[in-house]
Amino acid sequence: MSNFAWMIVLVLILTLVGTATLAFITVKYYWGDRGRPPLTGAEKRRQHEEELRLRAKQIERAKQNPIAPRKPDFFDNSKVVSRKNPE
Repeated sequence: MSNFAWMIVLVLILTLVGTATLAFITVKYYWGDRGRPPLTGAEKRRQHEEELRLRAKQIERAKQNPIAPRKPDFFDNSKVVSRKNPE
């Protein structure tokens, strides 16, 4: 075979190896150890309730610990200390 034919064969072999590698990685990622089937109705409800509970906890914490703004002076980088009740 000529050099050109060997180059075509080499490119085809490398293409097949690359395609097989990509297919293997895709299957392993989506349906292997890390992959999971979609949640059922009960699991979705439980996950949604958990998210709502965590969000309520996050909102409560944000109310108890408000963000302290910076002073308007550019060169003074300390935070404004507010002593009032955050309600």
